Amino acid sequence: MAVDAIVTRVLLGFEQGRGRDDEENDKLIAEYISAVKGLPLAAIHTAAERFRSGDTRLPWSKRFRPSPAEFAAEAREGLIPLRTQLLHIRRVLDAEIYDVPTAEQRAEVAKAAEAHLQRMRQADSNRHRAETPAEIARAQRAKLDEDIARLRATGHGPDIGRLMARLDQRQGQTGGAS
Repeated sequence: MAVDAIVTRVLLGFEQGRGRDDEENDKLIAEYISAVKGLPLAAIHTAAERFRSGDTRLPWSKRFRPSPAEFAAEAREGLIPLRTQLLHIRRVLDAEIYDVPTAEQRAEVAKAAEAHLQRMRQADSNRHRAETPAEIARAQRAKLDEDIARLRATGHGPDIGRLMARLDQRQGQTGGAS
């Protein structure tokens, strides 16, 4: 009933009453009502106000009455700012809420963080890194000797023995240790 009144008011300034009988006007109004079916009454009302004032959001020829599709599109266009605002409100309402940590909880976190930092500092100081080329070469040689010793300890059979003998021979030819 309210939509009927709004549409009638919009059409008053256009073709309505100009040679049409009541049955034709009722059919025209029914077309507008079906076009805006499901839209909020406030959106329909504001769209009607924009058509009456001539200040529509969508382009429209002011010499002719808006079609039912134009009227519905204008009403939907008016919903965009409202829906944007509602989306923002919904995001605020759905935001995760948390309790502010107590002083004891903050102290516990600070204690755990300090313990972690201490462990990291100890691990860093225990870790020795070779910095000069000579230290790097000694570290590589030590690693190689360690790997060879492990290979000799596990090596059984003629194939591993021959490989180790050839490796010893090559080391003797290159002058032993580098």
